[in-house]
Amino acid sequence: MKTNEANAKDAAGPPKGTQWRGFGTIMFASGAKYQGQTENGLFEGKGRMTHSNGDMYQGDWKNGRAEGYGVFCDNKGSMYEGQWKNDKQTGHGIELWEYNANRYEGIFVDG
Repeated sequence: MKTNEANAKDAAGPPKGTQWRGFGTIMFASGAKYQGQTENGLFEGKGRMTHSNGDMYQGDWKNGRAEGYGVFCDNKGSMYEGQWKNDKQTGHGIELWEYNANRYEGIFVDG
């Protein structure tokens, strides 16, 4: 999920030499879209990243990575809701597969 200045060249963003800051929408050449808060050119605070394949993460961001509480849904019907650290499912969470047919609730470690 990480998206930062390194791939900002793929996005319609701020003028060269400046960094995203504040709230807004960033459209990437890949078709991905980020809506939310940014700071120093990175996703920071609350936001939603929708990938071109339909996968989506909405929640807390820190230094361009999923960090804190968030929800991830993929295009195959799986969902994770819970704690994230450094872009990985870490801490208490609930994961559902196959459109809620299977469920795990508990502690996740490094995704």
